[in-house]
Amino acid sequence: MTRYGNGPLAKRLLALYDALQRRDTSVLQIVEMASSCGINPRHVLDDKFMNRNWEA
Repeated sequence: MTRYGNGPLAKRLLALYDALQRRDTSVLQIVEMASSCGINPRHVLDDKFMNRNWEA
């Protein structure tokens, strides 16, 4: 069976996920990365900051 690598969208999504894990990532970077993936940045930021499980 042939395995294919991640496409460009998958790589951008993984980069967005990694950026969300880092504390030094700015909100503007998250907005730009989410937009490049076709995701509404408001939803990403809402999920990140309205989630009560993250530590401030």
